[in-house]
Amino acid sequence: MEHRVLAHLGLAAHDYDAAIRRYIPGYEQMVDTIVRLVARRASPYVIDLGAGTGALGGAIAERVPTARVRLLDLDPAMLEVAGARTEAHRDRVELHRGAFEDELPPCDVVVASLALHHVPDRGAKTALFARIRAALRPGGAVLIGDAVVDAAGPERDEMFAQWTEHMGRHGITADEAAKLFAQWAGEDTYYPLRDELAMLREAGFAHPECFWKHGPIAVYGAFR
Repeated sequence: MEHRVLAHLGLAAHDYDAAIRRYIPGYEQMVDTIVRLVARRASPYVIDLGAGTGALGGAIAERVPTARVRLLDLDPAMLEVAGARTEAHRDRVELHRGAFEDELPPCDVVVASLALHHVPDRGAKTALFARIRAALRPGGAVLIGDAVVDAAGPERDEMFAQWTEHMGRHGITADEAAKLFAQWAGEDTYYPLRDELAMLREAGFAHPECFWKHGPIAVYGAFR
């Protein structure tokens, strides 16, 4: 099924960037962490899966001037916004409409920001991680920023309490936050960090790791 941000979040693509900072704890730090990890590599070819408005891919293009970046997304409205955002770096940025199931070209880094929670099935996600590993050149990296939350229990309750507190600091009431969580649950599937790392390991990565975490949001990944 085609995922559209407008239908899922109730937002137009142009409104996404402002809203995501109200919705997601530590959003800027999440992006900064991924960009810093990409910047450690020499002249990387980077694929941004589910690139959306190009916030992450655009930050990589701007702050890693040797990087070439492919922005991949299924939503044409988001790609249009991403294209406008990255216009100054068009010689190093390519827009590609495609799905997570598509074969990936050889690359040095695969990144994803708040995108892979749209893969609901554990088997499908592990298979995606395996395709990413196959596409990565030796020494390449997969770097993911996303929500990592248990399916039930007090740990999940605590993560959503912290998430709700973040929204409250941005003018979103607890009732409004609960409605947003219920709305997102129709398409989003969160796994705890330990499960995400286990799936990377099952896909063939030897030493998956968490590189940053703030409440329910983490940056994790692995090197080939």
